Amino acid sequence: MLIIRFQKIGKKKQKIMRLVLQEKRSKLNGKVIKILGWWDPFLDKGNFDSDLIKFYIDNGSQLSQTAKQILAKNKII
Repeated sequence: MLIIRFQKIGKKKQKIMRLVLQEKRSKLNGKVIKILGWWDPFLDKGNFDSDLIKFYIDNGSQLSQTAKQILAKNKII
């Protein structure tokens, strides 16, 4: 099963979150199928590929709780 979730990248105390599509059982920093966007929690802004996100959700992918909240806040879903 596929899941859309955030993956931490960046330096210590300067994290940027990358929105990725992964297998649900894979490790958080494991193999990524597709990169769907990024989110900077310090600046409270990001860039998401809304067409791909909607496509994967319609085809059975799940969203993590954090990804669901941030995408709803930015009116992607």
